[in-house]
Amino acid sequence: MKKAITFLFLAFSAFAPLAAQTVYFGPKGLVGDPSSALAELLPYAAPDAALKLADETVLYLGGGAYSVTRILVNKGTDTLRFNDVLKVRDLFDATHYTIPCVNYNGNDFDGGATIADGVKLGKVKVPTGLSCEGSPWVFSYQRTGVPSCTLTENASTGLALFAANDSEASLVSSCSLEQEPDGRFVHVIVRPVVEAPYCYESKGVFGPRTEDRITLAPGKSFIATSYVCVCPPKWENYAVVPLMEHALRLLDPQLDICLDDDTVWSLAQTYIRSLFCLYEGQWLMATNRKQRLFHAQHKVLISREEMAERQKWEYWTDIATFNPSFEIGWAGQNFLNARMLAVQAFATGDEGLLEKAEGVFAAFISSQQKNGLLHTRYDQNFEKDHLKTIPADVCNLGWGAAEAVRMYNLLKEHGIEKPEYVAFARKVCDFFLSKWNDADGFGKTWWMNGKPAQTSGTIGGFLIPALNELYLVTGEAKYLAAAEKASDFYFTRDVDRFICTAGAIDCNCIDKETSYPFLQGSLQLYAITGDKKYLERAEKAAAYFSSWMFFFDPVYGPETDFAQYGWHVTGGTAVSAEHQCIDAWGGIMPADLYELAALTGNPMWERIARLMWANAVQGITTRVGEFFHGMQRPIGAQNEGFFQARFTKYRPVIEAGYWNDIFVSWPNSYRLWTLDRLHQKGIRLR
Repeated sequence: MKKAITFLFLAFSAFAPLAAQTVYFGPKGLVGDPSSALAELLPYAAPDAALKLADETVLYLGGGAYSVTRILVNKGTDTLRFNDVLKVRDLFDATHYTIPCVNYNGNDFDGGATIADGVKLGKVKVPTGLSCEGSPWVFSYQRTGVPSCTLTENASTGLALFAANDSEASLVSSCSLEQEPDGRFVHVIVRPVVEAPYCYESKGVFGPRTEDRITLAPGKSFIATSYVCVCPPKWENYAVVPLMEHALRLLDPQLDICLDDDTVWSLAQTYIRSLFCLYEGQWLMATNRKQRLFHAQHKVLISREEMAERQKWEYWTDIATFNPSFEIGWAGQNFLNARMLAVQAFATGDEGLLEKAEGVFAAFISSQQKNGLLHTRYDQNFEKDHLKTIPADVCNLGWGAAEAVRMYNLLKEHGIEKPEYVAFARKVCDFFLSKWNDADGFGKTWWMNGKPAQTSGTIGGFLIPALNELYLVTGEAKYLAAAEKASDFYFTRDVDRFICTAGAIDCNCIDKETSYPFLQGSLQLYAITGDKKYLERAEKAAAYFSSWMFFFDPVYGPETDFAQYGWHVTGGTAVSAEHQCIDAWGGIMPADLYELAALTGNPMWERIARLMWANAVQGITTRVGEFFHGMQRPIGAQNEGFFQARFTKYRPVIEAGYWNDIFVSWPNSYRLWTLDRLHQKGIRLR
């Protein structure tokens, strides 16, 4: 370890008032001159006269990182109940802030009303800004990917404060970020957990504040450590890159991969086949297997009291493909699933499986209109007035067009010509090329008559991989030019500002998954053009996506699902500012992150890839007789949502550390695609 510089409050006894001396954090060690400092540790303020600061030790750990260890002693005769508050004040003019997984520079995005599966949910409120009704937002460490982390930055300087994970006392905490009248920010850690002025407990639902307190008997001590880290941004608005480097070093997240690659592949193949339904004469894969209760839960259309009553009855809790829908991309991934089945069919010689896979493509392609649009759920073709009332989204159509070209390439490798797949992708992409708008890019959703329905969001980035795939197979320069133009537009407007929005479709907010096509698409553009700006953009997209990852395990009680089933938060990725829970989206990342690590020489990306993968293969049903929530789930099934904080739509009680009971197809398709890509390069994750 590098030589540490230590500052101790030694000038006072346990009963004496604190010395007025202030601790100043410099870029490479503690400094005495505030003019050369980046931040200051604000003096401790005791909540009770009997509570004394016995010691506060600041250690320089090297590389711009500091630890702050505080020891409090109850010198009174009564047991004390209190909150410990630690504050660090910026001494630079920050222009941007992040609370990882929770607040991205204020969550300032208004995409209009949310419409999910035909249900109009209106404008869903999420925590925005730094305060609510005049009080600072305070968020539990269970919500933040780095525990109780706040990050502020400008073009050249960044600073983060977060809780250590060396003990439960250090870790169990909350964070807040306060802006003073002069514009300077104060980073705050509160111990233990407080959520205020409201607890964001469900989609658009602000519940009552929660508050735990430290209980300290007479003569007893409370000891907790926090980290202050200097984070000069790698690019403007990207101080999260050094923050992640600090988190990997100081928190040292570890999670073993619990299933080998072959087992993951077999389980995924089993599950996606279980989703096959014969619908209107076509074999298609249902988006999920779920309970009858799910729809009302997912759309927040039911009270918690009614939910508790319905959960008593098997009718509502049976798991099956009730009212199946068949989606081309996004959550349903019919095209990607079908392509992965084709990979299996060629490996095993299963002609029947290949025929079913081709049938999935044929069904959707046959429903495409002359203008290139199609309903992104095949079942929507059979709804009343569907051409007038149901729009198509760019996310699904981007997935569909890209997968059509990939399936064309796969079949061609085995001597099967399917030119209609390329024609399908061409018609999709040509539609969007004709509709490009310098204000909105490719827009968000479109009516079947070719008119825009919604325009806001970064969702148009899902067309970039499709355009790249189409260019590679046709050689037509217009598709490459369109991909480059879209990359320039969406990076300049959104990704460079460290936001991606509205790509999760049912979460009309700042989110995680919308960044993925910018990682994949940028790597493709770099391979095609050799222009290093695309490699930089790939790193930015990876950094943004990874800012939603958890670098630690919170503490959960033995009654929780996480404890009972041995599920770890580490490596999980939060969904969005609106859905503050974890899903298995990280399962798609390793192939791209391994490539990024090789191209940049930065091993951080490979380490993050393995953590995401280790998280994404947990909780998969591996055998008959393995029960979760007292239910025998289908083999290969995995929950869509893991609720690491006090946020859920699927339980009558708001508690942290639980799973829901919906089993979607996309986690399996993502894992299959990852393994297929890595195994082609001779790389095994386990």
